[in-house]
Amino acid sequence: MEQQQILTLINELEQAFNSHAHTENGLAMSKYMKGRFPFFGINAPKRKELQRIWFQSIPKDLSNNNRWTIIEELWTKEEREFHHVAFDYLNSWNKKYMEPTDTAKLKWLISNNSWWDTVDSIASNYLGKFCLAFPEEGAELVKEWRNEDNFWLNRSCLIFQLKYGNNVNFELLKSLIIQFQPNKEFFIQKAIGWSLRQYSKFNPKAVDVFVKEIDLQGLAKREATKYI
Repeated sequence: MEQQQILTLINELEQAFNSHAHTENGLAMSKYMKGRFPFFGINAPKRKELQRIWFQSIPKDLSNNNRWTIIEELWTKEEREFHHVAFDYLNSWNKKYMEPTDTAKLKWLISNNSWWDTVDSIASNYLGKFCLAFPEEGAELVKEWRNEDNFWLNRSCLIFQLKYGNNVNFELLKSLIIQFQPNKEFFIQKAIGWSLRQYSKFNPKAVDVFVKEIDLQGLAKREATKYI
């Protein structure tokens, strides 16, 4: 698929969004996101309806490069709805669409236009599936990202196992939590508590012992012990 064809495809989505734009809703949505992004003002059900129709126009036999070009073009758009379409498209890919070299692209996505809505969706869905599909590359990714200055990458390390159920690598999670426990960034403390709270659904005793062992405090503790 040529670049111009991809741009034409995205322009069709933009036209659909423009035809359903709601200025007042857009201002309210932007305010909710601390004014970080402009919005068309399309509510989630309508946006998903429009994107479902648009997804049907995307060829199914695209190359990995073409699929990522679509993601990247959507990500460079200003309106937040484009970013939501991008991560929904990304998260719909199964293992056959993944490649070990996706790590650099994932890092770019999480590091740009970053806020909790995009980061959390990508980290707990595509990133989680990627690390299961490619354990070696996933381990290297976590090793690198946990030492980055970007706290969104750090947060991704803490929450990529959210949907692993009882198969969480708890030793890895514990090491990450111990590393980030002194970090007072709200989104890091929240992620620590969230990851432990989720795992406590399957192993409450282990979480309870760990929380006491490291003397977890504040927001992280409140989140971690919510189900214990």
